[in-house]
Amino acid sequence: MPFSVNNSVTISEGQSQKLGHLLEQLQPQTEDFLDPRLFPSQKYDPTDVANFFFFVTGIDHRTSPPNQSFEGTVEGNYFQGADLLWHLSLRKFTENPRFFHPSSMAQITTATVRDWYTVMSPKRVTIRDPQERATLLRNCAKLLLENYAGSTLFLIEHAKNRVTPDPETNRAGLLQLLTQFKAYQDPAHKKSYLLLKFLLRRDLWSVIDLDLVRIPVDNHLTRIALRVGIVSVSLNLAHQLRMQKPVSSDTDVVLRSTIADAYSLVGQYAKRSVLELDDFFWHFGRQCCLTVNPICVTGCTMDCFVVEQLLAASCQGTCPLTDVCLASTDDMQRALIEPKIKTWYY
Repeated sequence: MPFSVNNSVTISEGQSQKLGHLLEQLQPQTEDFLDPRLFPSQKYDPTDVANFFFFVTGIDHRTSPPNQSFEGTVEGNYFQGADLLWHLSLRKFTENPRFFHPSSMAQITTATVRDWYTVMSPKRVTIRDPQERATLLRNCAKLLLENYAGSTLFLIEHAKNRVTPDPETNRAGLLQLLTQFKAYQDPAHKKSYLLLKFLLRRDLWSVIDLDLVRIPVDNHLTRIALRVGIVSVSLNLAHQLRMQKPVSSDTDVVLRSTIADAYSLVGQYAKRSVLELDDFFWHFGRQCCLTVNPICVTGCTMDCFVVEQLLAASCQGTCPLTDVCLASTDDMQRALIEPKIKTWYY
């Protein structure tokens, strides 16, 4: 039975301060989300681009099927995980931008999703749970057609440039509006904040309550937070995480929500928006602070996106967070990893 415990996660202000000050020195760069391998160019109609981000973000979760990695080579280029998801999505978009119109998504079948997200080289692999993803896409499309004239831009216009409710009128902000859609019902709002980041970075929207925005917490950001120590967990929960035993969905939400608050504190000390810092943390988690064999154990090849694109100075073959990370010298801290849970939330 999944382990469940409340009040088991606390923020470490000391570690958050240390990490924030380090990031203030490192000054990690941000992405523009114009990579031609993954995202539509600026030549396309903003309505089509916004719909593309809305639907693909809605199915951007846990891509690898059991005992396999969702990875492969497409037209001579290698992609893995989320990158492969976005590349294959972009191929559909460039073939026909209207593919991501809600009228098309409302009719999408499991077979279409399975074929769309299957690669054959170097071996055949299909994305995890194509049926679940088809269900999420149809639900998003149905509600977008019924309530927002089939336009993501019309949806976000209803939020009146607020992510959170208007304190005077209590009018719904973007987070509340998105919870209508099954794909965006995560209480910790991972996909919602990710969508917001795309919309802002691509100049498709602007917000007036940016100070209330949280970071989109997924597996990578959870693992980093636990290892660096910006949050502390109870002995019982720490044991469950180290042993990779299931936890309840409530425990997962409490953990990720507290971690989001901790990153906001880090952002205050770093004097940076958490959405900007998310670029660094997400790539750092998937390339450096790996679940197994993180670079504090294996060393760094210095041949990765973090070094080449996000850090102004080379990390010199060592983890750039070594000076503040508790896991760099503590095996038990390093053994803390993200919860084992089945979900489409992240």
